[in-house]
Amino acid sequence: MVNRGNRLRYVMWFVLAGVVVLLAALIVAIAMDVEISTAASATILAVCGVVSGALVVGSRALAQQPVVSTGQTVDSTQVTDPSAGNISNWMFLADSYVERQEYDSAERFYRRAADAGHGPAIARLGEVLYELGRDDEASYYREKGHELGG
Repeated sequence: MVNRGNRLRYVMWFVLAGVVVLLAALIVAIAMDVEISTAASATILAVCGVVSGALVVGSRALAQQPVVSTGQTVDSTQVTDPSAGNISNWMFLADSYVERQEYDSAERFYRRAADAGHGPAIARLGEVLYELGRDDEASYYREKGHELGG
């Protein structure tokens, strides 16, 4: 799942790569004694500075996105909160750890998503707890997850 925040991050990385290439081209041109006017050099540096400033402001805006608190529940079929990207990221990471049979790490990320009220995460947390040998806790989360449609 790619949400708005993730797309913005990808765009920011792409723009940052463009700034790096532009600066590298300027450095190479200077090193090869290519004549570049002072105005052209100043324009390139100014553009790089403005873009870098915009990236800093944009990254701060992304960092200040609201996060679902543990007291709220999230409908797993219709997620509209911008922090839904966090939940999908936690699920992806946890699923990856399960594939590698690293159940302790998987538990950590499933629990984060489960604390946000994500039904499938609650059910999967139960499965991971079962693999860790914590059967009582596992049965609670499995039942709760299935009640929420996970």
